Amino acid sequence: MKRDNIVSEIMNYIVSGYVYFVALTLVLYMVSSLVTGVLGLVTGLLDVATSTRDLLAAPERTGLELDLLHTIAFTIVLVKAYKILIAYAHTRHINLKFLIEIAIIAPTIEILFNARNYSIDVMALFGLFAFLNLIAYLFFYKTIKHVSEDYEREWRMAKRLR
Repeated sequence: MKRDNIVSEIMNYIVSGYVYFVALTLVLYMVSSLVTGVLGLVTGLLDVATSTRDLLAAPERTGLELDLLHTIAFTIVLVKAYKILIAYAHTRHINLKFLIEIAIIAPTIEILFNARNYSIDVMALFGLFAFLNLIAYLFFYKTIKHVSEDYEREWRMAKRLR
């Protein structure tokens, strides 16, 4: 029996290590996408105009600004995904509230900041998905809140045991 506990503990550490590796990769992706977005904006603005007046009047500026806004908003979604991964590594459970929130936020961000890159069918699917998750979140809010409080209690217990 003791041997099974050791094997399961080793496997749990391997899974946690893998999740931490994925979380680290996500952090590197977040930082690189933000840096790339800012550099894309700067180089795009430098390519667009040779003077300040040209820069402020350039129609391409709006597209570049939208790309940067999308990158920043998308980074917020990635931060939420990072929180989910780290919490999973600690407790071996996923916070349902975080998962539903990301299911509402991610498609909404794509609709608001990146609509020009999708067909109307995909946009409608994003909208429907986000709306249905929002309805579920509102309809089951008390249950989700209760589950989230239980999860937070388990999270605190896991932190104390480490």
